[in-house]
Amino acid sequence: MFHKYALSCFLLGACTLSLPEMAIASKLRNPAVRKLGVDSKCTIEVATLLAIDPDDNDPDETFDCSMEAVDMHGVSGQILPIAATRAQKNKLLAMLKSGEILPGETELSLGGSTVSNEGLSLPPGQDIAASVRQNVEKSNRRRLALHTGTKPILVVKVIDSGGLARSESLSQIGDDIFGTNGDPVNLKSQMGDCSFGKLNIVPGLNYGGAVAEPFPTAGVIEVTIGLSLSTSDRYAIHNAVTAEVNSVLGYTLPGPYQQVMYVNEGCYVSCGYAAYAYINSWMSVYQGVYYKHTGVQMHELGHNFGFAHSGGLDGATYTDHTGLMGNPLYSDDVGRMCWNAAKTWQCGWYDDKKATFDASMGSKTFRLVGIANYGNNPENLPVVIKLETGTSTDQFINFNRATGVNSQNDEADDEVTIVETGQNGEAYSQSYLKATLLQGESHQFSNWAGTGKPLTVTVTDIDQDTNPDVWTATVSVFLEDLPPTPAPTPCTGGSDFKLTVNTDNYPGETTWTLVNLCTNQEQSQGGPYQSSGT
Repeated sequence: MFHKYALSCFLLGACTLSLPEMAIASKLRNPAVRKLGVDSKCTIEVATLLAIDPDDNDPDETFDCSMEAVDMHGVSGQILPIAATRAQKNKLLAMLKSGEILPGETELSLGGSTVSNEGLSLPPGQDIAASVRQNVEKSNRRRLALHTGTKPILVVKVIDSGGLARSESLSQIGDDIFGTNGDPVNLKSQMGDCSFGKLNIVPGLNYGGAVAEPFPTAGVIEVTIGLSLSTSDRYAIHNAVTAEVNSVLGYTLPGPYQQVMYVNEGCYVSCGYAAYAYINSWMSVYQGVYYKHTGVQMHELGHNFGFAHSGGLDGATYTDHTGLMGNPLYSDDVGRMCWNAAKTWQCGWYDDKKATFDASMGSKTFRLVGIANYGNNPENLPVVIKLETGTSTDQFINFNRATGVNSQNDEADDEVTIVETGQNGEAYSQSYLKATLLQGESHQFSNWAGTGKPLTVTVTDIDQDTNPDVWTATVSVFLEDLPPTPAPTPCTGGSDFKLTVNTDNYPGETTWTLVNLCTNQEQSQGGPYQSSGT
């Protein structure tokens, strides 16, 4: 929902605005509610918010729409929250979890929708499933070089209408993110180290837009918006910054950059988050000091890459601390950590060091190394194992070696971990830590993959001595055979027998029945009796 002050800026012109912001405001003043045309559409975006307090009850995912410029009076890059019925929101969430909605790619038809101070309102009767379609052009464009290659990033320092902005200089902000002045642990260094050089983050330069001169600080610019940070919500701020950057640079973001990071002085309206990012997207936003925390930077770009949050053994959203997609490390120079087992499989950096187990194998023993030894792996051992269930939800195993690029790991150091996730481990899906195992410990899954048999994962050895620089873990995966059900005792031919009944002092209470157990039929019966002691 838009904050009322931001709305007064947009609808009433009651604050100081830059030229691109004035273009929006002047055209949205009347009417306050606009009905969109039958051919209107938007791109579905999913924002994930990194809660400062992981125990709060605020949703960590929001469904938004990236609007077409034609529906925003020619202004590109505007994002609106989707106001919908509970059933419609539940359907959006279900389609996201199943992979039918791909954030940043899937389009939503907006015929009959309205734009107002509530954002984008869908007609209550709109069928979500019938209203979405995949945009092949956007799909092809967004999936290029997301995780590998050279990635130019632009950082935008935001100054509000009252001059409120981070105190750090552009040069300091550049150092905190790119390490240009010697910052020891930063986004560029850690992404490069975790990917073993497969991803090279570089400061985005001026690539010939409206600004003729090179940026004074490589990869970092500043813009002033006509809104107050202290009275505006994140949608109003995001849209104002995007419009201003587009105007200053002369092209529509992301333009020539693969990622763009907005740095706000702080958050004052509907806060509780350290940062947020859009899934499978170019956009992330940071408030306060959190922009310089390497773990937060990695976490938010992880969302841009398509990673969901990582829950822990307790089933909470953020509590897996074996990787940075849980509640991450909050420090400028502490961030030497990579991904959990499921994200290690998903990211694509270690595809040549993967292994798979399925039920047809019965049992198998694997030796593996931690991702920290991916580049020093003389035996070419795997770094991650997928336990294939035959469904979209699978289990992933890695050796969480806490050294080198993963030396500041925050949970289960040098243990074997098991993580569960959906979408076959290939796309956006909340993961959950299922087990952390020391040498000699086991974890069992009952009725594995519908076989009716238990599957046991046992860490038989963690070898620290053979090569002290490259520890290895030996993991046994065993699908147990259940003992066969005993066959029923076969029926044999009958035999003669004699039944003698001796009555007690209560012959009237004495009865008997003879049943054929092969046919379950009654053969004979007797009693009650009249004489006692006979």
